[in-house]
Amino acid sequence: MSSTTKESGSRNRTRRAILDAAITLLATRPQASLAEVAEAAEVGRSTLHRYFPERTDLLSAVVEDSLAQLTVAVTTAELHRGTPAEALRRITHAYFELSPVLLVLFGEHLIDTRKDLIGDLDEVDAPVFELLERGQREGFFDNGVSAEWLNRVLWAVVYTGIAACAEGAMTRHAALESISRTLERGTRAE
Repeated sequence: MSSTTKESGSRNRTRRAILDAAITLLATRPQASLAEVAEAAEVGRSTLHRYFPERTDLLSAVVEDSLAQLTVAVTTAELHRGTPAEALRRITHAYFELSPVLLVLFGEHLIDTRKDLIGDLDEVDAPVFELLERGQREGFFDNGVSAEWLNRVLWAVVYTGIAACAEGAMTRHAALESISRTLERGTRAE
């Protein structure tokens, strides 16, 4: 293995550690300093500044990384497979597993720091819209509201469950069950 490859692997691991620490920390403390992120990532402040010279650089990278994780989660949920009920449960679980990512992106509207990525978020959401529209065609979801509304409800209910866990008001299991029951019963066609 060449020294360039070793360095590249080490740089990737360090960058990943910084991003993971930033996401975890910013999910609960949106105003956390770069020094706090460096400490959480177990790197020196100078190391963090080599990767992300300014806070805005770090926040921008967090948004990009979060959207990439969201894309993988939506793809992995295979929303085209099975019944709308099964696919809905898979996507709610996938979203819930990304709790820190979603708290960071939407809790403080971090996505607003990168308005150029808003279109990317719409692209990530496209398979979810297809699921909701398919569910409406198949009579599972309520046709009396738009797929846009159903998607907003999905995000709101998932975010509420994540926030309840973060606040210690619910266990992960109870929150996931409450999210699923609310969505499966509240969005159903009559």
